[in-house]
Amino acid sequence: MPAALLTEQQKVDLWVGKAFEKQLPILSGTLGEIESVLAKEGYSAADLAHTILQDPPLTTRVLRMANSAYYNASGKQISMVSRAVIVLGFDVVRSICASVALIEAFLNKVPRGRLLDEIARALHAAVVARFLAKQTKDPAPEEVFVSTLLRRIGHMVFWSLGEYEVEALDMAMRNSQEGTVRLEIDIVGFPLRKLSAALIDAWHLPVMVPAETEVPNSRKAVDEIAWAVAFEAPKGWATLEMRRVVRDFAWLTSASEEDALETIKGLSKEAFDYAQQLGSKDVAMRIPLPTGQSGAGAHDDDPSAMCEGDKDVELRVLHEIANNLLEHLDVSSILHMVLEGIHRGVGMDRTALAIVDPRGTELRCKLALGKDRHEFVGKFVFPVANTKPHALTEIVQKGGRQMFDPGVRDPNGLFVHPVYELFEGASFLAQAIVVNGRTMGVFVADRHSSSRPLDKDVFDNFCLLGQQANIALAMAANNHS
Repeated sequence: MPAALLTEQQKVDLWVGKAFEKQLPILSGTLGEIESVLAKEGYSAADLAHTILQDPPLTTRVLRMANSAYYNASGKQISMVSRAVIVLGFDVVRSICASVALIEAFLNKVPRGRLLDEIARALHAAVVARFLAKQTKDPAPEEVFVSTLLRRIGHMVFWSLGEYEVEALDMAMRNSQEGTVRLEIDIVGFPLRKLSAALIDAWHLPVMVPAETEVPNSRKAVDEIAWAVAFEAPKGWATLEMRRVVRDFAWLTSASEEDALETIKGLSKEAFDYAQQLGSKDVAMRIPLPTGQSGAGAHDDDPSAMCEGDKDVELRVLHEIANNLLEHLDVSSILHMVLEGIHRGVGMDRTALAIVDPRGTELRCKLALGKDRHEFVGKFVFPVANTKPHALTEIVQKGGRQMFDPGVRDPNGLFVHPVYELFEGASFLAQAIVVNGRTMGVFVADRHSSSRPLDKDVFDNFCLLGQQANIALAMAANNHS
């Protein structure tokens, strides 16, 4: 059907389809998984950490933000995602993930200027909104941050797609004095706010868009003032419109207009630094800084270098686990922490935790990190009692640890079982989790996808982390006995 004959809603739906087809799997996928975790009853820090750890770039950026001056004033190193969730809280980590996902989703190619402008405004408005939410005693300021950040998601999607209407609207906005919404309707066929609303609904994004009568007055005011600051600040600090924004800001925060203006300038600096810490200088440069101020330097670490066995990362993780295991954590938290420590600290492609069932008859994978983790969780299962013994049953029965190579000549049938097909002939590490003389599970790790070698140092560090788990679990068991 020709575009001219489509209804407004059909045109919106068409653009939603384009967004699904062409981009944003990380935004709709990662944030959707995080929201699903937080929607469950009895969710834990380990549950949220495990979801984040499935995405190595997200893991690296979350840890970088968790160690930034804004979030970590004490300067005490946070080397593990599970620890970041415990220290910073669920809501703060969710807001960090939303910010990171936004940058990752849209800036993986060379972005156009209007897209950068949209992201800069969103980050700027979100920082202001969080501050105002705290000032108005809102019970969930991080929720306000995320909601503000994603509110104009449709505008970002539109400017990120290379369609004819994008070029036409860009040109019209340069040359016409008409209002932006009028131009959107004339050229695209609908106001872009309707695309935002449709994507928020389709992707189940955590944006608060209740009916007008249900919106608390304070949140409505916070939203309006935050976006006004983000739109007007780039035009100057002394314009007529900015003076009006300052008056509204002063009224909401019970401050003088002079103090309100200084606070607004300070929040612009904070938003600039926040964008820098997220790794996007191009976005940061579109957030206005007060005269005489400069932003903090951006971090240039490589998010892809997640599991390369970096010695510094390894030592930090080992040290952090040793310290935190003394906090009398529950069994689940201990196991998740050690699983993360093996995966990131030792530098493995795939790391898994398998648990022996209560009857002691079967070993089944419960959690896995890294490549092909879903297949591994589904297929790593085998009986450990009343069965022909093989390499892994011996680990369970003897409570030991070993580096295995399924590719070697196997006259004793140690690797005769479908479970070893998961390792594709590559070497792997296995270590029993033993509490008071009884094997409760096994840690398994390999580097099958990268083909990096497993040597004695790798094995020793793997064993060290497993020993930490056994000590901590024994402590936890004694504390509850």
